[in-house]
Amino acid sequence: MISQIVKNNYPFLKQLAKTRSLQKRKRLLKQATIAQLVSLSEICLNIVKNKFQLTKRQKARLVPFADFVRRIGRVRTERGARRIVIQKGNGLPLGLFPALLTPIIIELAKNLSSNFSTNNGQ
Repeated sequence: MISQIVKNNYPFLKQLAKTRSLQKRKRLLKQATIAQLVSLSEICLNIVKNKFQLTKRQKARLVPFADFVRRIGRVRTERGARRIVIQKGNGLPLGLFPALLTPIIIELAKNLSSNFSTNNGQ
């Protein structure tokens, strides 16, 4: 259900979602690796295609950022992702990444914990 690239970038995604400082968030995105940018793009694409089950509240939190999520979801290259994520002008919406990443982080944590308990024979 959740791809390996998203699982591998779990610490980055979690830090990005929990960061409240806009400056720190911009720095994290500027220093992001190709894999981290691709994982963000993949998450957005999966949200657009309804591959994640979001609650009404989570959907409502994402509605103001729908165009931004669609644009990131369409990106196919690192350069395109970097250009959209680190855009000048409009700037990044402050509440976007927590609203975007919280449901995925929760699902990923459930997935990792179930895999851990399955592998340990519990």
